[in-house]
Parts: sequence; C-alpha cells; structure tokens
Amino acid sequence: MVTISVMIATPRGPRIMAHSQEREAALSGESILRNLERVALPTAVWIRCADLAVALRITGYLNGVQEEMIAA
Repeated sequence: MVTISVMIATPRGPRIMAHSQEREAALSGESILRNLERVALPTAVWIRCADLAVALRITGYLNGVQEEMIAA
C-alpha cells in the first residue's frame, strides 16, 4: 500500500491530506483547487510519495487543473 501526502497552499493556510490510492489523492486535490478563487491561482502543490512516478503523475494532473482554471 502506498501512502500519498498532498499539500496545497490556500489563502486560509495549507490543506494537507493523506491517501492510499492515487485516484483519491488526485480527486481530493482537484476538489480543493476547484474551490479556490481564481485570483489565488496558481498555488503551490506538494506531493510526497515513495513512488516517484505516482508523485509526478499527480503533480502534473493538479498543475493541469490549475492551468485549465486560469485559462477559463
């Protein structure tokens, strides 16, 4: 089982989550980002995971969510 830590900087302080599945980590991170005001973007996102490939995929996904939101 992989432990994935996700930390997202928000105007109210950092949001920190831990998940055991890649999909859960990505979706919970996306949910937090989508609830931020557009002026708060882009924001810092940190992913910690023993599996570098998982960390890079989630980072890329959440950065893509931010890019999409900024462009909208």
